[in-house]
Amino acid sequence: MKKTIIETQQIEIIEAIICDVCEKEYDSRLEMQEFLEYSNAAGYSSVFGDMNQLSLDMCQHCTKKLLGDYIKVSKYKVNHVSV
Repeated sequence: MKKTIIETQQIEIIEAIICDVCEKEYDSRLEMQEFLEYSNAAGYSSVFGDMNQLSLDMCQHCTKKLLGDYIKVSKYKVNHVSV
């Protein structure tokens, strides 16, 4: 026999993301899933300063505008498995 209790927990849910470039707020799940999210610690002798924390949230529109010429885009390939 299992003895149980009912417990209430709080969870953090992202309701919107603000683009760090255009500063537009997006609350659509479809838009939010396309954000470029970058987080990294700068290394020694970094142009950003030794061991500083870097972070960026960029919407897909700004990503395409600023980085589109450098991003390699290829068709998504689905692996078909025969059973």
